[in-house]
Amino acid sequence: MAWTAEKAALRRLRRVVGAVAPCAGPSIGELEGEAIGRYAAVKVVLLRIGERGVPLASKVEVDKLFQQRSLQPVWVEEVDDIPPDATIIVTTGTPIGPEILDKAPKLDLVAVAFTGVDHIDLPACRARGVKVVNVPNYSTDATAELAVGMVLSHLRRLPRCHQNIKDGIWACPPQEDLQDKTVGIVGVGRIGMRLAELFKAFKVKALMGYSLAQDAAFTANGGMYVESLAGLFLDCDIVIICLPLTTKTKGLISLKILELLRPECIFVNVSRGGVVDEAALAKLLSQGRFRAALDVFGTEPLASNDPLRTVPTDALLMTPHVGYQSENSLNKRLDMTVKNILAYLAGQAIHSIAA
Repeated sequence: MAWTAEKAALRRLRRVVGAVAPCAGPSIGELEGEAIGRYAAVKVVLLRIGERGVPLASKVEVDKLFQQRSLQPVWVEEVDDIPPDATIIVTTGTPIGPEILDKAPKLDLVAVAFTGVDHIDLPACRARGVKVVNVPNYSTDATAELAVGMVLSHLRRLPRCHQNIKDGIWACPPQEDLQDKTVGIVGVGRIGMRLAELFKAFKVKALMGYSLAQDAAFTANGGMYVESLAGLFLDCDIVIICLPLTTKTKGLISLKILELLRPECIFVNVSRGGVVDEAALAKLLSQGRFRAALDVFGTEPLASNDPLRTVPTDALLMTPHVGYQSENSLNKRLDMTVKNILAYLAGQAIHSIAA
């Protein structure tokens, strides 16, 4: 493509990417002249971001964006169909490990259109010199707002009220206020910090945080850090999990910890299912020990025989991992993913989390 046409295409991309900046680096304008000449050797594979995977955006939208880059992306649903000359793989929730890396010996970049990368074998990528980039902070507001909505739904008994009306019953169990509750946030990162801001607006009685990294902004929002996870579970009326899934956090919320919750407590997980002992959680919920709301699960979709499916709706509210799926968040995710790839094509330094 001639320089003038390529420059025009890059400028059109501004409308899509705008000022979104997933990591420190050059602006779109600064990338314009540097991306030229790198496309011929690039093959972009969109791995399971269609019907069988987690959609990135509509196929028309995605194709348009890449075609503006003079690229023709290859849509792949089966791992065996990954072309051996793939240089970039764009994925959402598909695990990337040695099997896929072996099929693409020329692979140089994995662009994860998610914040979490616990499904990416980072040591394997690092050993092969494959860069890994993600899109942090695109769904902070959406996830935090879902968590608050789940809490309010339980406090006001919305599932039971809804079902009662359908059953012809004009009544509902006692309602509760959020204002007099003590809220505990386990993992005070971006989402946890946003939750602190939201709960402060509700004038909760107290706000506690348990986190290895302690940010002064949390205390500025009226929160106080506690040193004991068990103490937080004992003292709080509402506990929200916002932890990434790592070797240290896997199974951290155990039966022993969950048993500390009082019957009137509400437990919410909007982080990763593997952080919680789900079998223990299902058992305690079935016994009416407390209430819970889950947007994430150890296995997704939830298996047909998973014990969580049998827990009464009054005790457990579930959503199919939609915390990040607001329209605004999905638009930001696509924008940031494209900018990551554009920075790579321009030969600019990118922040690889597999470094």
